[in-house]
Amino acid sequence: PQTTQALATAAPAEAKAAQARSAVPQVSSMASLAGDLATLPAGLSKLRQAAQEGDGTAVWELAGRAADGRGLPRDLSLAAKLYEKLAGAGYAPAQYKYAGHYEKGAGLVRDLDKAKMWYGRAAEQGHARSMHNLAVIYAENPSATGKPDYASAASWFRQGAEYGVRDSQYNLAVLYARGLGLTQDLAQSYAWFAAAAAQGDEDAGKKRDDVATKLSPADLAAARSIAANFKPHRLDRAVNEPPVAKDAAGPMTLLGAPAPIAPALGQTARKGV
Repeated sequence: PQTTQALATAAPAEAKAAQARSAVPQVSSMASLAGDLATLPAGLSKLRQAAQEGDGTAVWELAGRAADGRGLPRDLSLAAKLYEKLAGAGYAPAQYKYAGHYEKGAGLVRDLDKAKMWYGRAAEQGHARSMHNLAVIYAENPSATGKPDYASAASWFRQGAEYGVRDSQYNLAVLYARGLGLTQDLAQSYAWFAAAAAQGDEDAGKKRDDVATKLSPADLAAARSIAANFKPHRLDRAVNEPPVAKDAAGPMTLLGAPAPIAPALGQTARKGV
């Protein structure tokens, strides 16, 4: 299952403006990767040349090919190096991918602090999946206090939830139900479980109904009103939708994407993507 689902589509004028901003940035210097790129198959010579000249779209496509093993042997280390170039140029989708390499130790030494940093940079630009994954790291890993930082997790789950990220909606509902990182509020928990259920999450629907039994008639009516009036924020497509690989047979797979875990009400975070 994909994590970001049922997201609003930009209006024509907004889509046109987003398209104008969606060009992948140029990379100022690719000299440090000359040796890595020299070993690419001859069939990728044009793409390699464009990447060496700093063409951001070519760098992005080569990174995806290296991560997926399309047209060259799978090389997660090279993919990470290429994503790093674009991430440093401020490109949110590359920051998200680069963070994922650090989070999973894919082609890099696993480093959750660096994963949080890069997810954070993308999230601050409005990248919804980064919001969710950043929240998962905060919820599942000890902070300096030795305990998970549920307050930060709740903040980022809320932002992801408001952009329509289904698993963020589910996790925010769990935090509200348990009072982790925020004040316990079963009406809010009901509303966010309802939002996730509306996107087809059957487990969220069961949790919503369970929470409903714990609410007074007045509070249940208020919770249903909150759920009925919820509308996700509109995503900035330039930040959230990278270019599609030219020869991809279908949607590109996300790096190491596990199926979201369906936790019981007592558990906290589903995995990121």
